[in-house]
Amino acid sequence: MIQLNDLLTSSGSYPDRAKSKELTKEVLDNAKTLLEKVNSLLKDLGITNVKLSSGFRPSSVNASIANAAKKSAHMICKALDIIDDKDQTIGKLVSSKPELLRKYGLFIEDLGSTKGKNTNWVHLDIVDRKDRPSRSFKP
Repeated sequence: MIQLNDLLTSSGSYPDRAKSKELTKEVLDNAKTLLEKVNSLLKDLGITNVKLSSGFRPSSVNASIANAAKKSAHMICKALDIIDDKDQTIGKLVSSKPELLRKYGLFIEDLGSTKGKNTNWVHLDIVDRKDRPSRSFKP
């Protein structure tokens, strides 16, 4: 289960982010909603232990990340990235269950966009988008 502090600090990697002035009540409410939905999805999938590579990003951090969306949902706690293995095991499992993504109001970023040089990740968010059968999007 992902805890609020995990989301705010990217699983403890950036503890100072939990003290950001950008964590308004609205942003914290988004975080709680996101966690409720993602944790429910993970429970339904039988996934019990995950680590985040990216959770909340203050605007200055987001601006320093190459290829980050200028209005990234990470900045308002509507998105998180789960560390995945080289075979994208978690991502493939999540992608295979669009009905669960729909049930929880989540979208997953296309797995072709979440393969890194040294690590892979699963991006899940609660951004309002036009529905699609796969519940997957390309950035």
